[in-house]
Amino acid sequence: MTRAETCSSRPARRGAVRGLLATALVALLAVLLPSTAVVSPAHAADADRLAVAIDALSPATLSAGDTLTVTGRITNPSSEAWSRLRVHLVMPSVPINDAAALDKALADPSADVTGTRQTSGGAVAAAGDLAPGDTTTFQLQVPSSELRVTSEGVYPVGVHVLATGPNGDRSPDAVGRAYTSVPFVGDGPTAAAQVSMVWPFVAPVQRDERNRYVDTAGLVQSVSPGGRLRRVLDLARSDETSPSTVLLDPALLDALRDIATESYGPSREGGPGGATQYVPDGEPTPAPQGSDDAVGEGQATPETPAEDEAEEGETPDAGQRVATFLTDLVSYAQRHPVWALPYGRPDSFAITRRSAGEAGATVVEAANTATEATLAQFGLTARTVYWPPNGISNANRLASSRRLGTEVAVLSPDVLAGWTPSDGTALRAQVGGAPMDIVVLDPGLQPESSATSALALRQRVASRAALGALGDGSRRVVVLPSVSFDPGSEWARAQFHEVFDPAWVRPVPADALLSNARRWTDRIALPRDTNQRPITAEQVAAAARIVTSGNVVSEMLGDDAPRDVFYAQSASLAASQDWRAARTRGLRHAEAQAASVERILHRVSVSATSFVTLSGSSGRFPITITNGLSSPVTVGVRFSSDDASATIEDIAPQQISAGQSVTLTVTADVGQATTTTFTAALVTSGGKELGEPARFTVRSSVVGRVIWVFLGLAMLLVVVAVVRRFVKGRTVETLDSEVLDVEPGEAVVTGAGRPEVAVPDADVPDADVPERDVPEPVVSEQDVSEQDVSGPGTPEQTPTGRETGA
Repeated sequence: MTRAETCSSRPARRGAVRGLLATALVALLAVLLPSTAVVSPAHAADADRLAVAIDALSPATLSAGDTLTVTGRITNPSSEAWSRLRVHLVMPSVPINDAAALDKALADPSADVTGTRQTSGGAVAAAGDLAPGDTTTFQLQVPSSELRVTSEGVYPVGVHVLATGPNGDRSPDAVGRAYTSVPFVGDGPTAAAQVSMVWPFVAPVQRDERNRYVDTAGLVQSVSPGGRLRRVLDLARSDETSPSTVLLDPALLDALRDIATESYGPSREGGPGGATQYVPDGEPTPAPQGSDDAVGEGQATPETPAEDEAEEGETPDAGQRVATFLTDLVSYAQRHPVWALPYGRPDSFAITRRSAGEAGATVVEAANTATEATLAQFGLTARTVYWPPNGISNANRLASSRRLGTEVAVLSPDVLAGWTPSDGTALRAQVGGAPMDIVVLDPGLQPESSATSALALRQRVASRAALGALGDGSRRVVVLPSVSFDPGSEWARAQFHEVFDPAWVRPVPADALLSNARRWTDRIALPRDTNQRPITAEQVAAAARIVTSGNVVSEMLGDDAPRDVFYAQSASLAASQDWRAARTRGLRHAEAQAASVERILHRVSVSATSFVTLSGSSGRFPITITNGLSSPVTVGVRFSSDDASATIEDIAPQQISAGQSVTLTVTADVGQATTTTFTAALVTSGGKELGEPARFTVRSSVVGRVIWVFLGLAMLLVVVAVVRRFVKGRTVETLDSEVLDVEPGEAVVTGAGRPEVAVPDADVPDADVPERDVPEPVVSEQDVSEQDVSGPGTPEQTPTGRETGA
């Protein structure tokens, strides 16, 4: 055989050997593992035709020799019947020792959980037939000898349901499935993992134009037996021995108190800001031990409301159910550390960015006032928490959130560059030159994840703690469910407190854990694909108007701290980050809230006659103030004009009774102006203007000084002209008398060439005229007839020699 032939025959022999080995291995597995079968891919055609839920799993953590018990429900949501249901336990033989891999396996179990479907013993159970809409239960009990769990780590645990379909076909693919996880930690020494539970009590809260709450029925249902928030509180109270932290929105407490007391609006009884603190309605109820399915006789359940339930959820006993929940929550919070969100969760980025300007600063101050006053009213002190939508933010926004008092930030791992689950959920970062505690949201506890029940939450906590204790993850674990977390109706069966039973799990308060948290030095930045838009600047401005107008209302009605707090709360709610998902509706809502406050101011008005005429430069006329409110107000009137020399003395603030009008007389001094426009504006005792100002015109009938000057000059010119004429006339007469010097009756020839006869003055007697020896002229008759010798005061000589009067 040649070398080439030898080489070419080796691959053939090797292939034959491999084929024999594979055949032998399959045969051996068939003998040794007769009770196992390979799981089909979960994306089979008949998958998830039935809804499966795991309600209980015991124990929470496996140890050597434990029997695993899995209990759950199967529901048929389809319109077709399924028969011969069989439930199989599914569990891999190799654990997962990486938190990221565990997250991936539970998030997409159909592709990543590759365990084996048990087909014998307690790992399989029959569940009968299932008609449309029906629900049945199952229970699997698998001893440790059948589990064959030997390696430490976390094991995905699931159940597959096989059934015969409506057409009689029975597929090997599961028609329903559910998954969770269970950790296995041996008896060897391990370092304890520190676990902090933070229970969120948050719900959407908004006020309408009547100062009632939007979706009151939803709030009432949520805190009633069987409601989501009631379940969260009952779950938290089920284990008072382990330290935990309460995270709440003060707006929720405020709304529940108003609903319980049926007192709304700025004048509500016992509101924040006053001297009266919240007084619980009786003693807290005992911590529940059973399922919330048991409802007292005659009590309406969330699914079947009472027949007389009003549209807004205010049933006769709704107030009592709300009061009971509020008493239990406040009592629980007073015994545990409290974290608080700013009142109503205002959009921190929108109100703190530079472009928000003065309006943003107003809303920031309002949010701080609302938060502090509400917490104080319930006797609580808290650390302020910044929880942006989906935990998306960056370093600059974190720094700006300090204006709202932020001490703790809740962030998504997506904004922490390079973060892995092994880094832990408790961090501390340097933000804006000062340290800030950071809680990283666990992706497995978000609404879109599989951890949507009390059992899923418990096993999630146990798995995280086990990885930390085994050195495969962080030993500092802060557990914060999503704001919409619902423990489910079977929460009591989950036995949540068992998660703290192992020696390698040590519950600690969140503040203590964060004080020694790992320092985060990498970037905090927005993800590239983020598309978060804050509420608009117009909405922030409208929210600010609620505060500014509300402060004026408060001054007008009399300084009232609870009223100021009420309007601060309304402004913070109007700028809530919840409106990001409905920015147009959010703007309309904020503007409607502002308009409702401004309408109060418009019901107090000032009026005057539109045109006033004065008889001189000053005069008196009436001004009327009308109070259209049902409460007395204290207002004054401030006057201004378009001419600085025209003035009206302001009216000092005075009380106007409810529904009354008061007419006051004012004095206007327009100086030298002939027509002046005045503006009369109502003002509070603090000098703030309110309502619509009244504008009127004042006219003076007195001629101005300039006109008088011109008239005086004209008169002077007339006098001068008259005097001048008179003086000129006398001068001419005197000169004529001296030049002629003739005796009366003596004819002379004047400058006109005509002869005149001197006539004695009629007023002077003849005796007074001195006699002169002048020869009497001889005048011929012809000369006299041809000459005009008439003069003033002398008869005219006619040609016939007769005299006629002048």
